[in-house]
Amino acid sequence: MSESAQYSASGQVSDDEFWAGFNDKTLLELLRHAQSKSPTLKSAALQVDVARETIRINAAPQLPSVTATGSRNFNQPDAASKQRGVNDGSFTDQFLGQISWELDFWGKYRRGEQADQASLESSKAALESSLVSLKASVANAYVNARIYANRIDVANANLREQAENMRIAEARYRLGASSEIDWRQAQTQFEQTQSQIPALRSSLEQSQNALSVLIGETPDYFAKHYGASLAADLPKIPAVLPLGVPADLLRRRPDVRQAEFNAISQSARIGQAEAALYPSFSLSGSIGFQTMPDGRDLFSWDSRTINYGAGFSFPLFDRGALLRKVKVQDISFQQAVLAYQNQVLTAQQNVEDALSSFFNSKAQLDALGRAYTAAKRSTDLSLRRYLNGLTDFTTVTNAQQSQLQTSDSLVQAQSSVLLAAISAYRSVGGGWTPSTPTATLNPTAHVSQDSAIP
Repeated sequence: MSESAQYSASGQVSDDEFWAGFNDKTLLELLRHAQSKSPTLKSAALQVDVARETIRINAAPQLPSVTATGSRNFNQPDAASKQRGVNDGSFTDQFLGQISWELDFWGKYRRGEQADQASLESSKAALESSLVSLKASVANAYVNARIYANRIDVANANLREQAENMRIAEARYRLGASSEIDWRQAQTQFEQTQSQIPALRSSLEQSQNALSVLIGETPDYFAKHYGASLAADLPKIPAVLPLGVPADLLRRRPDVRQAEFNAISQSARIGQAEAALYPSFSLSGSIGFQTMPDGRDLFSWDSRTINYGAGFSFPLFDRGALLRKVKVQDISFQQAVLAYQNQVLTAQQNVEDALSSFFNSKAQLDALGRAYTAAKRSTDLSLRRYLNGLTDFTTVTNAQQSQLQTSDSLVQAQSSVLLAAISAYRSVGGGWTPSTPTATLNPTAHVSQDSAIP
């Protein structure tokens, strides 16, 4: 078994424990801030509310519909009445309570409710997926900002050493102990290092702006509140990744569960479309009061009116269109199942990629740590030999350039490990949450024999 396989099988850690493993209070504060103020997360939460209200709206047809109506009509006297000398019109008042109810004999409304319920669960999974993505994005942007700040710090540290070397080379040239070439080489190296800093600052500012927007603030927010502490020690590499048992991946990744619930919802839509092929039955009735021209009071018992009945409807000439609607829902279900299967494969690939990146980045970091120690020693030795007149300044320049590149690569390698850990968090759908509900998908439910997916 490979190291990554052993690691993935052993690591089970909660969401809070994982982020606490970075040992960075600023990161934890930013994550809490983003969770409370992110417009993207709030939008996903509102979508859950929309799905919940949709269930309530679509559940109404399963219950009897009750309405109350009232009217008053003026009746113009007809010709016969006028011949009898009746020229004045009369009013007819009516107040009725009406009830109607379509029997859900074939499950049209029940299947619609099942589809809406699955859509609600899908929107909940989408909310959870948005939260996982938001946390990972905030952490990524924060680590990138810290990396650029540390790279600037490394460049400034090297710049100070090179400035001192340039001063020494110039002094030796003025005293005639070395040629102008040594001085100009030192100056060239100093200016080259200095030229890298503006680009790093630009990247730092862009990362800060992106991070501010992610947590729901204006672009200058992060620089104002946290910019001064960016060049401190980088966050720690988490000791444990929230990977858990690979078989649990399908329950833990919210985007996988979202795709699953989408397929379940679409499966129910097939049954809903099929119900339209069969007769629908309904009951109706009304009770109320209606005045007549004889002058009876509206609400007198003699003015009562009662009607009731039953009916049915059966599609005849549009049956072909209804069958095609069932076929369309069937095809859409197959697409949803394929999307689910693809999401599962993508999730597995994401985990493998994240593990590969994490462990290889750690190996790279270890090697660069040893390389930096050697480069630093080489610079010290070459400078001593130069001061003792045993070598020219080219040797010092080459050693310092190697040290600068190695120290910069070391900081970037640290970021690679941190970003790979965050990527692993995203790939498994966040921290370990064993209580996360799941549903069982039957890929062939409500699918015709000729279109069922094996």
